[in-house]
Amino acid sequence: MLIATWNLNNRVGKVRFRTEAARAAIALGADVLVFTEYYPQQYEAIFSRTLHDAGWLYQEMSKDTGETANRILIAARLPLQPLNLRLPDFDRQFPSNVLCVGVPSVGISIVGVRVPWYEKQDVGLVIDAWEWLESTAAALLKQPSIILGDLNVGLKSKFSRGGEHFRRILESGWHRATPKDAASFYGDHGQQSEIDHILGTKFCEFSNERYVTALDGYLFAGTNEAISDHAALLVEARC
Repeated sequence: MLIATWNLNNRVGKVRFRTEAARAAIALGADVLVFTEYYPQQYEAIFSRTLHDAGWLYQEMSKDTGETANRILIAARLPLQPLNLRLPDFDRQFPSNVLCVGVPSVGISIVGVRVPWYEKQDVGLVIDAWEWLESTAAALLKQPSIILGDLNVGLKSKFSRGGEHFRRILESGWHRATPKDAASFYGDHGQQSEIDHILGTKFCEFSNERYVTALDGYLFAGTNEAISDHAALLVEARC
């Protein structure tokens, strides 16, 4: 099964929504597409329909908490079902940035997530988010499970950004996709970092891991003309 995650850089509507993102995502050919920082506003119907008409019939979106917040959209060629996991409840931003589903035909649990870029004065919220994520990872450890999305963390990140929690999750038995090109985010002034991840339990093997910045004429990331400031992360998963 091919699985991909892509941050669309919608920034709760502060950046123009690029409707061609749906066609770009289709070009990836992934069986499961996990979109983070998803905030299409009036383009939601056409985005969803484009995916549906191309074969991604099954779609789930994270909850609307009533607060302006980015969302998660999961689109799949395989049937999805809600996953009975406790959602975070310490604020109204993070629940909109989490979506938990099962793929019953292959027996996999999937958690799509984006850890919000809380401001420095909100370090407590970052830690709360990672406490939830670490607890969820522990609950899913003994079954075929994948956690993926924009975690806003790298292997060397500080405690205040969830670095210690992230490293503990990996030490507990989870492993991560490791593309050869180690950059998923392309910021200003040439800044690059690896903050988008796909994590799996020991029951899931990854291969052909890669960041996609350009494909079939679509620019995912890496230039001023690109659809997003994040590359798509694509892997082949066997669970």
